[in-house]
Amino acid sequence: MPDSNSRNPRKHSQEEIQDLTSAFRDFNIIIERFQETYQGLQNKIDFLNQIVEKKNAELEAQIQEGDNIKNLLNGILEHIYTGVVVINTTGEIIVFNKAAEEITRYDKEEVLGKNYLKLFGNAQVRNKSPLYTLATGKESFHRRKIMRSKDKKPIDVEFSSTLVKNMKDEIIGVVETFNDISEIRNLQRRVTQVETLAALGEMAANVAHEIRNPLGGIGGFAGLLDRKLAKDDPNRKLIKPIVEGVSRLNVIVSDLLSFTRPQKLNPVKVCLQDTLQEIIDFFQISLGNMDKDVELKKQFPEKEIQVYLDSQLFQQIVINLLKNAYDAIEDTGTIEVRIRQNVPESLSEILDEDEKDELLRMFSYLEIDIIDDGVGIPEEMLPKLFNPFFTTKDDGNGLGLAITRKIINLHKGDINVTSELHKGTTFTISLPLYETYHEL
Repeated sequence: MPDSNSRNPRKHSQEEIQDLTSAFRDFNIIIERFQETYQGLQNKIDFLNQIVEKKNAELEAQIQEGDNIKNLLNGILEHIYTGVVVINTTGEIIVFNKAAEEITRYDKEEVLGKNYLKLFGNAQVRNKSPLYTLATGKESFHRRKIMRSKDKKPIDVEFSSTLVKNMKDEIIGVVETFNDISEIRNLQRRVTQVETLAALGEMAANVAHEIRNPLGGIGGFAGLLDRKLAKDDPNRKLIKPIVEGVSRLNVIVSDLLSFTRPQKLNPVKVCLQDTLQEIIDFFQISLGNMDKDVELKKQFPEKEIQVYLDSQLFQQIVINLLKNAYDAIEDTGTIEVRIRQNVPESLSEILDEDEKDELLRMFSYLEIDIIDDGVGIPEEMLPKLFNPFFTTKDDGNGLGLAITRKIINLHKGDINVTSELHKGTTFTISLPLYETYHEL
């Protein structure tokens, strides 16, 4: 018997086609939905990518800004004059800026990672160290202590130490800032010394005035007695020490009054070489009666130097320095007077020829050296040489160099000394080279 499907093959093909068509239509619908879903997901991914890119850009900008701020802070930290040391919770140094290097003489590489107490700890500063702040939580502000430099020299510093905390308010270290106040302390001591000397000077001036009248009487009576006694009277030899003592006391009183009373300059325009030559000639004449073999030399520039000086006071200080140089020479030696004109090289290089002469005259200065090859001065005495009443001579009154500095300061200059035992001494007078002394 024939198969039913074989009897109606057309009907079977149509049904299959309808089924396939329906299946294909459903598949297309699914594909469309899938594409719609995929496109929706793609849109969301694109949106998320845009957000991520924006966040990345913002984060990158924040990182760059953080780096800029970090570089700025590091630059500030390295260039401020205040020393900055930061330690962590174990006491190790993790930050050490350039100022700290200059003050302590330590290089950064020598201290980073080292324990603070091993480098800067001593009995005097244990309760004034950042480790004390770390252990107790007690911060310090504007206190003083003595630190030790790399070469073990004491450094007088003013310091502050504060805790460093993180975002969770946890202590992560201590920062210590400090400044070298050695120079300030020296200036304070000098001010105190000047105030004391001023008070003593005022008192000494009053005493000097009171002494002068009796001295005049003693000198007058000694002279009268000298004239009354016969030439062959043996008592005349007792008068000479009295007269010499009165004369010496008069010199001391005059120097004391000269140092304590206000002085006013009477500057005139002079040729510096000619003025110094006259002083040297005058001093050389006085050497004729001396028993030492001392040669006077000079080294002056050929170009004439015009300056404003109080000639009388200037002669007084140069004669005093020449006498000191002579006294420092034992038997045979040399005294040399030099004139040097210091010109700032930086100005010489940048100035035009039209303005060079005028500006160099304003910014240049003269140096007058008085050099001897005598016994020299001990190093520990050099800082005291210009103090009133300090002297290295048995018969000195200690006012000569103090008066010399006072007169030079009135000329807006300065005087310094260098010396080496058994080799000699150099006194250097520095004077500004500009023509405004008449305004002083």
